[in-house]
Amino acid sequence: GQLVESVLQSAVLESGALQLRTADVDMHALLAEVVRTCTLQVTNRGGTLTLEPRAGLAHLRGDRTHLTNIFYNLVDNAVKYCSGPPQVRISTRSDAKRLTIEVADNGIGIPKNEQAKVFDRLYRVPTGNVHNVKGFGLGLSYVLAVVLKHNGTISVNSEVNKGSTFNVHLPI
Repeated sequence: GQLVESVLQSAVLESGALQLRTADVDMHALLAEVVRTCTLQVTNRGGTLTLEPRAGLAHLRGDRTHLTNIFYNLVDNAVKYCSGPPQVRISTRSDAKRLTIEVADNGIGIPKNEQAKVFDRLYRVPTGNVHNVKGFGLGLSYVLAVVLKHNGTISVNSEVNKGSTFNVHLPI
């Protein structure tokens, strides 16, 4: 069922038929909800999930459901791709034009030569014969599509065995 839902969601995104239901969204409240919802998943692995809401401007026009899904996906990946207790930090900052949400972890990291591909549909970073992480390679392509639909950008900075940081930039 999850695979079917992911494939259908991906097909909608590729066709350009993704429709946003925009409203004023308080991103600090949205991120606090994500942290509340995901804390059990993180603490069950012996880790921590923290929110550092530093942005002076945290309201924007957006689709609350899709924006929430972005950060559920990023936190879920941070936990899944961590060999030890996950340490996940979500922080915000803003300027007059955009809000930046950073999701940083202490996971296994992504090799430099793979980082540009992680947002491609159905792409998964090769792990040799190790397939202990479940997934279909659709999550980050969905994240990218939603960010772009909100006229934003996303970037990743990662180092193998040190962790990854995803920066989502959204217009205010």
